[in-house]
Amino acid sequence: MTQIPTGSALPGQTLAKAVVSKSGMVILGAGTRLTEHYIARLKKLGVPDISIRREAPPSPSPSPPAPEVPSRPRDGGGDGFKTSLAAVKEAVEEFKDSEAIRKRLSVPMLGQRFFRIYGQLLDLIGRQPVIMEQLAALHRKDPFLFRHAMNVSAYSAIVGFANGYGESQLYELTLSALLSDIGMTGVPTALYAKSDTLSRDEKERIEAHTLEGYQQLVRLEGIPHTAAVCALQHHERYDGSGYPFGIRKEEIHPYAQIIGIADIYDALVSPRYHRKAYTPGEAIEYLLGSGDTLFNLPYVKLFVSHVSIYPVGTRVQLNSGQTAVITSVDPSFVQRPIVRIIQEPDGSIVLYPYELDLKDRLEVVISDIVQ
Repeated sequence: MTQIPTGSALPGQTLAKAVVSKSGMVILGAGTRLTEHYIARLKKLGVPDISIRREAPPSPSPSPPAPEVPSRPRDGGGDGFKTSLAAVKEAVEEFKDSEAIRKRLSVPMLGQRFFRIYGQLLDLIGRQPVIMEQLAALHRKDPFLFRHAMNVSAYSAIVGFANGYGESQLYELTLSALLSDIGMTGVPTALYAKSDTLSRDEKERIEAHTLEGYQQLVRLEGIPHTAAVCALQHHERYDGSGYPFGIRKEEIHPYAQIIGIADIYDALVSPRYHRKAYTPGEAIEYLLGSGDTLFNLPYVKLFVSHVSIYPVGTRVQLNSGQTAVITSVDPSFVQRPIVRIIQEPDGSIVLYPYELDLKDRLEVVISDIVQ
């Protein structure tokens, strides 16, 4: 181990000791391989010196360090925690057989094998107390945060499956997605639930959940180091405009790139304290427009072509005022399916329903999903 000035650090060197802020927060964990962006960020944070390993840098995904804190929640498992843990167990079981999730896979020929593997992954996750305790803490903080985590994990698993990942890779990706927002448990609820414009300090406090999530997960025995990396990086963006370090392209772990796409999609189609939900079509248009800027375009295309945003049979409202049912979805144009008109704008029922191919009727868009 060698202590050097941060300004003398070189890309490719590996940290021998964690870099810790004045408040005790881990900024970068031991075993992290330095990049130009990491070094620049450390300089900006005013870190004077760092400890690096003398040997050649190891692989980018080192084994996690020995646990430093117990995995049990701080409240010792009170009634509130037990209630959340029971809700988490129920939700995991629900997702294994959820018809809603099943419909989200737009390539039916892949569906049966995917759900067999996905169910096995959730079974494995459900049998590990350390993981379930973290999810229970997230649920207790806000059930909405937990539900978001479940959705993000399902979407991420679909993309990983479509990308040809093996079962061990899918396990790490699914688990990493589930725990990517675990750092939000330390953010004051009144802050992330604020409907007004955030101040700079408030925004920075929320963004710190990535660092806190990394710090939390890297200390837990039984959690893959990849999960901690994804908690740190899932808000980084392909063009370097993300946080906390502004890294870009291949510097962002592939799992974190996939999770970032799933995270923003589910965030857009869900109502937030400060805005209404986007329609799935609007969210897809946003992703497609962000390809190779905010997100890796090949991953965006995998998401768009394998996640069915309008499952067949869904009732929708068109901007024309008509009510329709989705009858067919082209994976290449998921936001513009074929619909069958069942009700006209004046409320009259169509006696002989007819179809519209929205790919050919660009002036007609889906404005809402009818529950």
